Amino acid sequence: MTVPQISDRARRRIVWVVPVVISAVVVLVATMTGASSATTPKLKPMTAKQLIVAVQHSSASAFSGTIQETTDLGLPSLPGAAQDASLSWQTFLSGTHSVRVWADGADRQRLALVGELSEAEVVHNGRDVWTYTSHTNSASHTVLPAKAHRSGSDATGTEPTPTAVADRLLKAITPSTVVKVTTARMVAGRPAYTLSLAPRDSTSTVRRATIAIDARNFVPLQVRIFGSGSSPAVSIGFSHVSFARPAASTFAFRVPKGATLESNPLTASRHESGRPHHRAALAAPPLTHAATRTSEVGRGWTSVLVTHGLSGLGGGMLSDATTSIGNGARLLHTALLNAVFLPDGRVFVGAVKPAALEHIAATTPR
Repeated sequence: MTVPQISDRARRRIVWVVPVVISAVVVLVATMTGASSATTPKLKPMTAKQLIVAVQHSSASAFSGTIQETTDLGLPSLPGAAQDASLSWQTFLSGTHSVRVWADGADRQRLALVGELSEAEVVHNGRDVWTYTSHTNSASHTVLPAKAHRSGSDATGTEPTPTAVADRLLKAITPSTVVKVTTARMVAGRPAYTLSLAPRDSTSTVRRATIAIDARNFVPLQVRIFGSGSSPAVSIGFSHVSFARPAASTFAFRVPKGATLESNPLTASRHESGRPHHRAALAAPPLTHAATRTSEVGRGWTSVLVTHGLSGLGGGMLSDATTSIGNGARLLHTALLNAVFLPDGRVFVGAVKPAALEHIAATTPR
């Protein structure tokens, strides 16, 4: 089948600011399990091509709701992860998290990560991006460059919502992918089509990915990614959603009384007002950072992210979870993502089987 390319306009339809620092150790593809029903809705038949075109041309640009995020990579939970809502990548390595979201086009979004004892927020309003973490009573402010604001791009280029994750999966559709529409289902109380994607390349650790698409607005409501297990390794989806436009006051941020203003954890490596940000402290950081840069090897389902300039495992969970594979290299193996750490400071991460990833790491020049 011929699948149309997803336009830049469609990719930016609902843009989100991420409350997470993406680590080179683990490429976060958050998964959220939306509330679903055993009832199978009766929907007008659509082909995969028709469904993708409908998503591309969806006019929905505003919504609000609650997302349930679940990650099951086989890694142990970090102490306190459920209690404290943190703007760090460790928060999303395991367990289930609740995120409240509001959006009004590409210029206004708000996201609140809710923990048992605290809450963390990101608010994007025009060129302003604010973050706040309640358990440290600290806030940050970033002014986006005018060019980024005009293009509708977000602060980090990565968004943990069903729309964003679905977009990344749809861009991976090639002749190496089996694409089909499967049984319709209810997600967040709404009837939804189910688009199924499965890589043909046996090197990939992804067995299949499913995208539940709202039958009325053609907005992705849930994404689930399956590895070798019967349950999703990662999933992201709404447990409740409304397509009513949020009030403008939703996106107005006021610094709480007594809060300290710190560097933005979302853009810690960037510059603002001519001054470099200082990296915000992260709980139990597994790596030491020098000047880092990233590159990519391969394409599609078996593409591998290479990060240069990381050194040391730093003890703790990641050190315990890795195994030696010789010549000073170590392997982190999970249900979906694998990572190879080389002694020269390079880290190779991908949804690629360990043997193939080790070969890529051994044969890729610095």
